[in-house]
Amino acid sequence: MTISKVINHYGKIQSPYMGILVNHLPMGQLALYKIRPDIKGVKKYSQIYSQKHKVDPVKTQYTKINSLEECLGNRNLYESCLDIVKAKIQEEGIDNVINYVLNTYPLGISSGLFHTTIRLAYGVEGYRLEKELVDEVARALAYYITAYREAKVFTRKIDSEDFINEIIKFKNKPYIKKILDEEDSLGQRLRRFYNNKEYLEEGFVIDGTEEEKIRSLLNLLIPVYYDSRNIVILHCITGLHGIIVLKNYFNNFHDVLDILTTCIITHLKAIDNLKYGEKISDHTELSWDCIKTKASEVSDIHAIKLTYTSYELDKLYNIPELKDIALKRIKHK
Repeated sequence: MTISKVINHYGKIQSPYMGILVNHLPMGQLALYKIRPDIKGVKKYSQIYSQKHKVDPVKTQYTKINSLEECLGNRNLYESCLDIVKAKIQEEGIDNVINYVLNTYPLGISSGLFHTTIRLAYGVEGYRLEKELVDEVARALAYYITAYREAKVFTRKIDSEDFINEIIKFKNKPYIKKILDEEDSLGQRLRRFYNNKEYLEEGFVIDGTEEEKIRSLLNLLIPVYYDSRNIVILHCITGLHGIIVLKNYFNNFHDVLDILTTCIITHLKAIDNLKYGEKISDHTELSWDCIKTKASEVSDIHAIKLTYTSYELDKLYNIPELKDIALKRIKHK
């Protein structure tokens, strides 16, 4: 038994959706395997997850579609889109298809609370391990396209050292409070923000190198998640990791980081009562091996994903607080 057989077995019969929710299993399978490469453990976890959650099955009868563009933003056409993606991969090669989708539709990177990007990134990570996971990459691309929701991008640039202070000032804008008071759902709030001219003019991105942009986002998100344990912020962090994994597929990674920054700020603005600029004072002394073992023993799929993300980001950026947020999720404290 291989990890590709486990992931492909479930991916062939399960859609990316559970009603209005997202099927996290393909992402959880890869993340669990990466933090603890135990095939039997991943197989058992998959069985438990599938029994516990009512994942929508893949349709066996569906409309045939001629182009990816026809599928854009229509989740009901997932199976139709998957046929097209598989054919394109056969004709053009997997890297070319990933490159085309990401550079044609970069404003969709935060669709479905960043899950489209996360699943594609995990699919690519899996494909690097076992080429049989080309099918998971195809499924992830079909999900990215059919779940597409277009974001916007800020154009005003600020220095990285001013980032958190600007975030604090930005949250007190009267029109932001008005939108929060008038809309209850995350999706409605995001739409209102992206359609607000004043919001788009006053929003900002970081003027700096790729690393400065990424570190600024991590320095913002890590303590806010530690303080709030908010699931939206967790997905901002795992989404950032996903974008980094996919970096080489983007023609202009600087521009993509600006889109990502806009999306993250907008998701943060859609959450009320967050505290910015706080520091984490209670640091864990546990090793990553210990934390990964703990994560592999819990049923919480977000604890598994956040541990995987935090471990990978810490290897790249050496931020000790990443251990703290992973452990925070594992312990549910």
